[in-house]
Amino acid sequence: MGVTCVSQMPVAEGKSVQQTVELLTRKLEMLGAEKQGTFCVDCETYHTAASTLGSQGQAGKLMYVLHNSEYPLSCFALFENGPWLIADTNFDVLMVKLKGFFQSAKASKIETRGTRYQYCDFLVKVGTVTMGPSARGISVEVRPGGNRSSVC
Repeated sequence: MGVTCVSQMPVAEGKSVQQTVELLTRKLEMLGAEKQGTFCVDCETYHTAASTLGSQGQAGKLMYVLHNSEYPLSCFALFENGPWLIADTNFDVLMVKLKGFFQSAKASKIETRGTRYQYCDFLVKVGTVTMGPSARGISVEVRPGGNRSSVC
């Protein structure tokens, strides 16, 4: 058991998001990190349908539905300021059937894709965050739990 740290990395001055990701991955490889494959996490935002709101001016609640390539048979849902749940991938089908209660927010799907690295006892994931066709930023996740126990 350990702590996972996910951070947003600033884009290097004068560089694009993709150039900065390539710079970070080159640095990891120069340190001796080994590629361990790729990853993808996506998140779609839903809001409560207008028909479910009781009074005029009442703010709707948001729900975020996430998929993670490291958990291919699971779907994660997080309610705004509330509970969360883990379901199987059929949860997406359920969301379609609940369109009278929850509606997908327009242009709300955000995704991060990238490469997994093993560095000493750490798993490091560097990814490009996109919303639609455009790159929005860089995410870096570092967590303990590698398959090596050597000291670097």
